[in-house]
Amino acid sequence: MLAEDAQDGVSSGLSDQTGQIMITLTTLDKAFAVPEVPLYVPLSLKRYGLSEVVNHLLATERPIPFDFLINSEILRTSLQEYIIQKGLSSEQTLALEYTRSILPPTFLASYSHPDWVSSVDVIVAPSSNANATPILSGCYDGIVRTWNLSGSVASEFGGHTGPVKSVRWLDENKVVSASMDRSIRIWKVPVDIQGDEDMANVLGNNGPQTVVSARTFTGHKSTVEDIAVNAATSRMLSAGADGAVGLWTTNYKEAPPATVAVSTRELSGKRRRKTVVPSRGPISMMDSHTGPVTGVIFDPKDGTVGYSVSLDHTIKTWDLVTGVLVDTRTTSFPLLSITALPELSLLCSGSSARHVTLHDPRAAADATTSRTLVGHTSFVVSLSRSPESEYMLSSASHDGTVRVWDVRAQKSMYVISRDSKTADKAKVFGVHWSETVGIVSGGEDKRLQINRGTGLEVINQ
Repeated sequence: MLAEDAQDGVSSGLSDQTGQIMITLTTLDKAFAVPEVPLYVPLSLKRYGLSEVVNHLLATERPIPFDFLINSEILRTSLQEYIIQKGLSSEQTLALEYTRSILPPTFLASYSHPDWVSSVDVIVAPSSNANATPILSGCYDGIVRTWNLSGSVASEFGGHTGPVKSVRWLDENKVVSASMDRSIRIWKVPVDIQGDEDMANVLGNNGPQTVVSARTFTGHKSTVEDIAVNAATSRMLSAGADGAVGLWTTNYKEAPPATVAVSTRELSGKRRRKTVVPSRGPISMMDSHTGPVTGVIFDPKDGTVGYSVSLDHTIKTWDLVTGVLVDTRTTSFPLLSITALPELSLLCSGSSARHVTLHDPRAAADATTSRTLVGHTSFVVSLSRSPESEYMLSSASHDGTVRVWDVRAQKSMYVISRDSKTADKAKVFGVHWSETVGIVSGGEDKRLQINRGTGLEVINQ
């Protein structure tokens, strides 16, 4: 369809309507670009009606939903309401940027656990090994599990003597876990490791393979609340309830000797017994927080920089080469979680005040928070950025929901509730947003839940 025909087709069909405004349409996605010519559209149009306009101009066989931005702010009202709110005139031309929508995440599946699910992760680039079992979960029963997409447990890693608080894929062959038993453990995914006695002991040939020993790291004096990994630097960061941030190497042989002993839980038939196991220590323990550390991440663009948040209300920036604290930002509330939006140079923190705050680490430490995302009704304890949009993230809360946010909007885009029939606002403890699997979350209902936006496969029609 020619640009002139497209414009005539839109404007002529609306010619008998009085309240109109001139708009221009642009997009950063070249696959969905339309001619940048002015169009008259009704002031009553909202997102759905504007999406119809763009689909008409694209001549799509199947409708594609779009979101619209004016001055980098997502349009959540009619054009009429927007210009009234902003004090604009209908004689002005509105420049609208549009982007393909993320559709409401629908329930796909849930996987039952014996106890609370504290943490979840999904491997980013699975090999043939991990492709069949991409999902990782940590549970309050002290067991780490890998899952396939049919909901079956592929592997169980059983050695912690306390609840598991955080799990991460280290690479396609290894996972790492942190626990209330004060230890961090690296486990090898059980694929042809029967002969590798130095790394793992695999028991049984039927059902999930059980790994009962691991590379063990100790140094914290209390619960290890969170763990972050950086494959490029072979480093790990840990958040300790003792107020310390730990820096560790993933290369066990290069790790310093441990100064803190730890026990492990071994399986002997159906009985369990604890034995003291050898362990290695941290490269450094960085002490500056005055309260428990609740979250840690590496800078997505620079593996030599780390960030931590704490119940002491602060976000701290660390030089991981020297172990020196380089920046402290004080907020008004205890902080419980952290993630980054690297393309926007923003740090996002979840708080006990029920909201998500956005900070620019490049700004002065006393700078005002750039934006607050409000919607949760209880603690925000886990955050995960979107793999599909630089502006989006998900948050998990003790209010029993996961919310999907676009930082250009004032309210959350979607709210995901627990599907468990017995869960009445069961707390959600962890969330991970995966491009291949969807939004994976775990919580007090003892379930790992998967939600995915329907229609995301509809592209380039």
